[in-house]
Amino acid sequence: MTEHNLVDKLFLCDGGPYSLGTAMAARSGSGKTTLFTHLVGKAAGTKKYKEHRWVYVSVKGEHLFGPKTPVVTNIDDLAKALKKNQIVVYFPLYAEEYEAEVNEIIDLVFNMADKNEKAGFNVIIDDANVLDGFSSVGRPSPQVKKLVIAGRSKRVRGFFILHRLGNLPRLMNGNISNLVIMNINPMDNEYARKIFGLEGLDELTEELGDFKWVHVDLINEEVRKFNPVPY
Repeated sequence: MTEHNLVDKLFLCDGGPYSLGTAMAARSGSGKTTLFTHLVGKAAGTKKYKEHRWVYVSVKGEHLFGPKTPVVTNIDDLAKALKKNQIVVYFPLYAEEYEAEVNEIIDLVFNMADKNEKAGFNVIIDDANVLDGFSSVGRPSPQVKKLVIAGRSKRVRGFFILHRLGNLPRLMNGNISNLVIMNINPMDNEYARKIFGLEGLDELTEELGDFKWVHVDLINEEVRKFNPVPY
């Protein structure tokens, strides 16, 4: 499988079986931001993604998309930036408003999708584990639920970046089509076995140091290991 076929599984919004969300799990310092930026770069700018938009939400106020990528801190500016730019970075200014702003962003993107039938949207929530409801027994907000459940029919996909697979709410167990795994806590191997039926992750994840990574196709139940991406 080529990287272009892979990014289509992760980002393309065509209403097919791979148009569900994606979860990316990695410990801090594993290189997940570098990997994610690389994967988006493989898609952005190609003809297939001409009408596509990525909204990257980072509570840490960090990104690696380069100086030409607009960074906004309020919803009005986000709406304006998305009209002209494929990738827009959103930095919440206040921790206590992060939850509400993520919900507003999801509502905005769904409204834009309703008005732009040719467009596709990815909403990326980095450090999604800080949101209320992101635990195995948590209850996500109505907007996050809408993103997870209704996004496929609206050409909107969620991409949730977390430190632990165990941070995924139960709601997502049957509503994501891909996993991207880097160096994770060994406890998550058992979680992946119980929830996703993934066998053999113990041996696989032992080899995921040095920024190596794995793509799990939950539709076809296939696992592929990749070497580190270039810096």
